[in-house]
Amino acid sequence: MRERTGHGRPAAFSVTTGLRGDVVVLRLAGELDLAAAPLLRARLSEAMALITPPHIVVDTEDLLFCDSSGLSVLVGGLRGVRAAGGRLVLSGVRPRFARLLALTGLTREIRAYATVDEAAEHLAPSREDG
Repeated sequence: MRERTGHGRPAAFSVTTGLRGDVVVLRLAGELDLAAAPLLRARLSEAMALITPPHIVVDTEDLLFCDSSGLSVLVGGLRGVRAAGGRLVLSGVRPRFARLLALTGLTREIRAYATVDEAAEHLAPSREDG
């Protein structure tokens, strides 16, 4: 069941973009569904253009819901980032979203970290290990 706002409506989806050194951080909040997917697709595209090669953390700590269209956008973003020679990881994955990632096999494709700081540190271009 989807979490709802105090007025019984689904939580609106939002994406905010920030920088941590040479790492772009996209913070997701609310419900990532078919209606919200184009916004995330656009923000991922913008994030990929900010730094070359792109290093992106998608922070899902405030993500309340994600359907297959949201997962599709994340996979497309992952492929685009990899094609550009960069890396994309997740942070703040809640148990419900973690189960969805595991069920779809995406835990083998997208690495997740507990916090944005951990993820950004791992992605910092000066790091040699991967």
